[in-house]
Amino acid sequence: MTPRVGLKKVRAWVEIIRPGNSTVIGVGALTGYFVSGGHDLLEALLLTLSAALIGAAGNVINDYFDVGPDTVSKPWRPIPSGRISLAEARNAWASLTLTGLAVALFVSLKCFLVALVAALLLYAYSWRLKRLGLPGNVVIAFLSLLVIIYGGIVAPNPAYSLMPSIYAFLVILGRELYKGVEDVSGDSRYGIRTIASSLGVGAAVLCGTVVLYMLVAISPLPAILGYCSNTAAYSVFAFLGVDVPVLIASAMMLSNPVRNAWRATRILKLPLLAGLLAFIAGCLP
Repeated sequence: MTPRVGLKKVRAWVEIIRPGNSTVIGVGALTGYFVSGGHDLLEALLLTLSAALIGAAGNVINDYFDVGPDTVSKPWRPIPSGRISLAEARNAWASLTLTGLAVALFVSLKCFLVALVAALLLYAYSWRLKRLGLPGNVVIAFLSLLVIIYGGIVAPNPAYSLMPSIYAFLVILGRELYKGVEDVSGDSRYGIRTIASSLGVGAAVLCGTVVLYMLVAISPLPAILGYCSNTAAYSVFAFLGVDVPVLIASAMMLSNPVRNAWRATRILKLPLLAGLLAFIAGCLP
């Protein structure tokens, strides 16, 4: 294998694993652990690592089952473009999943069981649930909620992970509804019944916008209710990192959804990470 071919292969694996997304998933577990009163550095790192590995596995298996629609709407993706074979993707999914589960089991049996549920749901989503439209969107949003709870279950005060998990659920659900617009051509051809492909782009934009506006509406609550000890730090992250990008993305979708869907859904990656950081910063002295 020449260096150029090797570099091309590495880039393909980076694309399919999506290390940025996987890192955010790991930060979700870390957030749940930290806001719930966890302070053990090794435990925090293991929770972060296991969540990131299982999230990466979910990204791989999603591309594996999406090879048909992606051939239409995203032919440049690693599998449709031929840079990664189906067998390679399947083996990578298995390796990442098993490693993530092993790390979770090292932390605790409870963590292993939650991680196992998450891994099974990720597989089921990519295999069948995604094609059901809204139920699939809800499953992905639930998984974003679950990863924060996953981080909190071994900490002293697990209930404190509920507030950031609700935020994650709303961000991801709104983004998933918008992504249906981005993928509408391939989804329609392959019978994937998202709101955009079954009820129309306008319905998907309306539903996604309502969900995201709900997020903006409740974003002051942690500061108002005294959930955060450092309300100033929380408020800065929540306003600049969550509310502003959400409003920008929704305005783009309301103005020209088909043209702006790809950019809007990329902008909506920021509120999830910023929201997690808002809760972490809000818990600092």
